[in-house]
Amino acid sequence: MKRRWRDKTEHMAAELLEIPKDTLLHVPRVMLIGNEQVVVDNYKSILSFEPELIRIALAKGEVAIKGTRLAFKVIVPEQLVIEGTVSSVDFH
Repeated sequence: MKRRWRDKTEHMAAELLEIPKDTLLHVPRVMLIGNEQVVVDNYKSILSFEPELIRIALAKGEVAIKGTRLAFKVIVPEQLVIEGTVSSVDFH
């Protein structure tokens, strides 16, 4: 009960203050920069890694990044930065 009330309060505060939801609510954010870099914020875990496919667990579902010569440039608890030639980003 407390958790649901807190979630509703956080959602209302984000809307009222016009704060981006990913900032206040810790929801995942995936940014594609050209076709050479992908930044994933607020991820759960790395599910698999190959130079042609990286799968990342999100709070709800996962994201699959396909391409060539994919490699992690940054791995920290709140953010991943992936570089290479990105051909697709799919959400499941």
